Amino acid sequence: MPKLESFTVRLRTGQRAPSAPPTYVINGFLVEFDKTSGAAKPGEVYEATGEPGSFPHSLLLCGPKEGAWDIDEVSVTYHCHGEDAYTIRLGAVTLDDASDLNIWYERPAPVFDV
Repeated sequence: MPKLESFTVRLRTGQRAPSAPPTYVINGFLVEFDKTSGAAKPGEVYEATGEPGSFPHSLLLCGPKEGAWDIDEVSVTYHCHGEDAYTIRLGAVTLDDASDLNIWYERPAPVFDV
């Protein structure tokens, strides 16, 4: 498992938005993002960077404490120690106080023809 130096989440909010700034959980610890830009309001693009400098056994984008959050699209770019950055893309999802989104995906294996 690589050491995650930092990651950037970029998402577009759908019709319903969170009432508080988004947070994440790494290895069971609730953390606020280190850098943010944009807004998590309906139809807006929000970008947030976390710098955990840790080995992520789990990494979750937290749902709001009240109401629901419609996310139309998500991309996450990972910067792991000693590796080139890579990005994953996820589809639409709705989060609430009982749900979080898994955003930890190790680098996909290389694909080649034989």
